[in-house]
Amino acid sequence: MNLTPAATASQSFNAKARQAGWASLCDATLAFVRPEFGELLGLWREHAETDGLPFRKHFGPRSLKALLRHVAIYERVENGKARYRVRLMGTAFADAMGDLSGRFIDEAVAPEFLPRWYAALGAAIEARAPLRFISRLDTVNKSYLVAEYFEAPILADDGSASLILAAGHFAPRPWTEVSAHEARRLAAQAD
Repeated sequence: MNLTPAATASQSFNAKARQAGWASLCDATLAFVRPEFGELLGLWREHAETDGLPFRKHFGPRSLKALLRHVAIYERVENGKARYRVRLMGTAFADAMGDLSGRFIDEAVAPEFLPRWYAALGAAIEARAPLRFISRLDTVNKSYLVAEYFEAPILADDGSASLILAAGHFAPRPWTEVSAHEARRLAAQAD
Protein backbone atom coordinates (compact mmCIF):
# COMPACT_ATOMS: atom_id res chain seq x y z
CA MET A 1 0.00 0.00 0.00
CA ASN A 2 1.36 3.42 -0.97
CA LEU A 3 1.04 5.95 1.81
CA THR A 4 0.93 9.69 1.31
CA PRO A 5 3.89 11.65 2.67
CA ALA A 6 1.56 12.97 5.42
CA ALA A 7 0.52 9.46 6.45
CA THR A 8 4.15 8.30 6.42
CA ALA A 9 5.27 11.30 8.52
CA SER A 10 2.40 10.72 10.94
CA GLN A 11 3.20 7.03 11.36
CA SER A 12 6.89 7.80 11.88
CA PHE A 13 6.10 10.42 14.54
CA ASN A 14 3.67 8.07 16.33
CA ALA A 15 6.23 5.25 16.35
CA LYS A 16 8.80 7.59 17.95
CA ALA A 17 6.18 8.78 20.45
CA ARG A 18 5.30 5.22 21.49
CA GLN A 19 8.96 4.23 21.80
CA ALA A 20 9.89 7.32 23.83
CA GLY A 21 6.69 7.39 25.91
CA TRP A 22 5.65 10.86 24.74
CA ALA A 23 2.12 11.99 25.58
CA SER A 24 1.65 13.05 21.99
CA LEU A 25 0.21 11.77 18.74
CA CYS A 26 -0.01 12.82 15.11
CA ASP A 27 -3.18 12.47 13.07
CA ALA A 28 -2.86 12.71 9.29
CA THR A 29 -6.67 12.44 8.91
CA LEU A 30 -6.93 16.09 10.00
CA ALA A 31 -10.02 15.43 12.14
CA PHE A 32 -9.75 18.77 13.93
CA VAL A 33 -12.01 19.33 16.92
CA ARG A 34 -11.53 23.10 16.74
CA PRO A 35 -13.58 24.44 13.81
CA GLU A 36 -11.19 27.34 13.29
CA PHE A 37 -8.42 24.83 12.54
CA GLY A 38 -10.61 23.44 9.76
CA GLU A 39 -10.89 27.00 8.44
CA LEU A 40 -7.10 27.38 8.63
CA LEU A 41 -6.74 24.11 6.72
CA GLY A 42 -9.03 25.52 4.02
CA LEU A 43 -6.97 28.71 3.85
CA TRP A 44 -3.73 26.70 3.59
CA ARG A 45 -5.18 24.58 0.77
CA GLU A 46 -6.60 27.63 -1.01
CA HIS A 47 -3.18 29.28 -1.18
CA ALA A 48 -1.13 26.18 -1.98
CA GLU A 49 1.06 26.93 -4.96
CA THR A 50 1.80 24.53 -7.81
CA ASP A 51 4.31 22.59 -5.71
CA GLY A 52 1.68 22.11 -3.03
CA LEU A 53 2.88 24.69 -0.50
CA PRO A 54 1.60 28.22 0.08
CA PHE A 55 3.85 31.18 0.81
CA ARG A 56 4.17 32.88 4.21
CA LYS A 57 2.75 36.09 2.72
CA HIS A 58 -0.68 34.40 2.52
CA PHE A 59 -0.86 34.18 6.32
CA GLY A 60 -0.71 37.76 7.49
CA PRO A 61 -2.59 39.34 10.39
CA ARG A 62 -5.64 40.08 8.25
CA SER A 63 -6.13 36.50 7.02
CA LEU A 64 -5.39 35.04 10.47
CA LYS A 65 -7.31 37.65 12.46
CA ALA A 66 -9.61 35.17 14.21
CA LEU A 67 -6.68 32.88 15.08
CA LEU A 68 -3.82 35.31 15.63
CA ARG A 69 -3.42 34.67 19.34
CA HIS A 70 -3.32 30.90 18.66
CA VAL A 71 -0.69 31.02 15.90
CA ALA A 72 3.04 30.37 15.92
CA ILE A 73 5.51 30.30 13.05
CA TYR A 74 8.70 28.28 13.32
CA GLU A 75 11.70 28.53 11.02
CA ARG A 76 13.95 25.56 10.29
CA VAL A 77 17.57 26.76 10.15
CA GLU A 78 20.19 24.43 8.66
CA ASN A 79 23.83 24.99 9.56
CA GLY A 80 25.35 21.53 9.83
CA LYS A 81 22.31 20.45 11.85
CA ALA A 82 18.67 21.46 11.88
CA ARG A 83 17.48 23.93 14.49
CA TYR A 84 14.15 25.67 14.87
CA ARG A 85 13.64 29.33 15.70
CA VAL A 86 10.31 30.75 16.84
CA ARG A 87 9.57 33.57 14.40
CA LEU A 88 6.15 34.46 15.80
CA MET A 89 4.22 33.30 18.86
CA GLY A 90 0.66 34.35 19.60
CA THR A 91 -0.47 35.14 23.12
CA ALA A 92 -2.30 31.82 23.62
CA PHE A 93 0.96 29.98 22.87
CA ALA A 94 2.95 32.39 25.05
CA ASP A 95 0.45 32.02 27.93
CA ALA A 96 0.79 28.24 27.79
CA MET A 97 4.52 27.89 27.08
CA GLY A 98 6.11 31.22 27.82
CA ASP A 99 7.01 33.65 25.07
CA LEU A 100 9.67 32.03 22.90
CA SER A 101 9.50 34.61 20.08
CA GLY A 102 12.87 35.08 18.41
CA ARG A 103 14.48 32.23 20.32
CA PHE A 104 15.81 28.91 19.14
CA ILE A 105 13.85 26.04 20.66
CA ASP A 106 17.02 24.31 21.83
CA GLU A 107 17.86 27.43 23.87
CA ALA A 108 14.41 27.66 25.46
CA VAL A 109 13.21 24.09 26.00
CA ALA A 110 14.78 21.54 28.36
CA PRO A 111 16.94 19.00 26.47
CA GLU A 112 14.73 16.04 27.42
CA PHE A 113 11.82 17.60 25.50
CA LEU A 114 13.71 18.61 22.36
CA PRO A 115 13.30 15.25 20.54
CA ARG A 116 9.50 15.56 20.69
CA TRP A 117 9.54 19.19 19.47
CA TYR A 118 11.97 18.39 16.66
CA ALA A 119 10.02 15.27 15.66
CA ALA A 120 6.73 17.19 15.40
CA LEU A 121 8.19 20.10 13.45
CA GLY A 122 10.20 17.74 11.26
CA ALA A 123 7.08 15.68 10.54
CA ALA A 124 5.30 18.78 9.22
CA ILE A 125 8.16 19.52 6.83
CA GLU A 126 8.47 15.87 5.80
CA ALA A 127 4.72 15.61 5.17
CA ARG A 128 4.69 18.69 2.91
CA ALA A 129 1.09 18.93 4.06
CA PRO A 130 -0.87 19.88 7.16
CA LEU A 131 -0.89 17.55 10.15
CA ARG A 132 -2.93 17.44 13.35
CA PHE A 133 -1.16 16.85 16.65
CA ILE A 134 -2.54 16.19 20.11
CA SER A 135 -0.04 16.63 22.92
CA ARG A 136 0.20 17.08 26.66
CA LEU A 137 2.18 20.15 27.74
CA ASP A 138 4.93 18.41 29.67
CA THR A 139 7.64 20.86 28.63
CA VAL A 140 6.53 23.66 30.96
CA ASN A 141 5.20 21.62 33.89
CA LYS A 142 1.63 22.14 32.72
CA SER A 143 0.77 18.49 32.14
CA TYR A 144 -2.84 19.28 33.05
CA LEU A 145 -3.09 21.03 29.65
CA VAL A 146 -3.61 19.08 26.44
CA ALA A 147 -3.35 20.88 23.13
CA GLU A 148 -4.67 20.27 19.67
CA TYR A 149 -2.31 21.65 17.04
CA PHE A 150 -2.47 22.42 13.35
CA GLU A 151 1.01 22.29 11.81
CA ALA A 152 1.81 22.81 8.14
CA PRO A 153 4.84 23.78 6.10
CA ILE A 154 4.81 27.10 4.29
CA LEU A 155 7.29 28.69 1.94
CA ALA A 156 9.58 31.51 3.03
CA ASP A 157 9.95 34.57 0.81
CA ASP A 158 12.94 32.92 -0.90
CA GLY A 159 10.79 29.89 -1.86
CA SER A 160 12.39 27.50 0.62
CA ALA A 161 10.11 25.14 2.57
CA SER A 162 11.67 26.22 5.85
CA LEU A 163 8.68 27.58 7.78
CA ILE A 164 6.02 25.80 9.80
CA LEU A 165 2.71 27.48 10.45
CA ALA A 166 1.19 26.22 13.68
CA ALA A 167 -1.99 26.93 15.59
CA GLY A 168 -2.76 25.54 19.02
CA HIS A 169 -5.66 25.35 21.41
CA PHE A 170 -4.83 24.51 25.03
CA ALA A 171 -7.33 23.11 27.53
CA PRO A 172 -7.17 21.27 30.86
CA ARG A 173 -7.94 17.62 30.02
CA PRO A 174 -6.64 14.27 31.27
CA TRP A 175 -4.23 12.81 28.73
CA THR A 176 -5.49 9.25 29.38
CA GLU A 177 -9.02 10.23 28.30
CA VAL A 178 -7.81 12.15 25.25
CA SER A 179 -5.48 9.39 24.04
CA ALA A 180 -8.13 6.69 24.59
CA HIS A 181 -10.68 8.71 22.62
CA GLU A 182 -8.22 9.30 19.77
CA ALA A 183 -7.28 5.60 19.67
CA ARG A 184 -10.97 4.59 19.43
CA ARG A 185 -11.63 7.19 16.73
CA LEU A 186 -8.67 6.12 14.60
CA ALA A 187 -9.51 2.42 15.03
CA ALA A 188 -13.10 3.03 13.93
CA GLN A 189 -11.87 4.99 10.94
CA ALA A 190 -9.54 2.15 9.94
CA ASP A 191 -12.42 -0.37 9.87
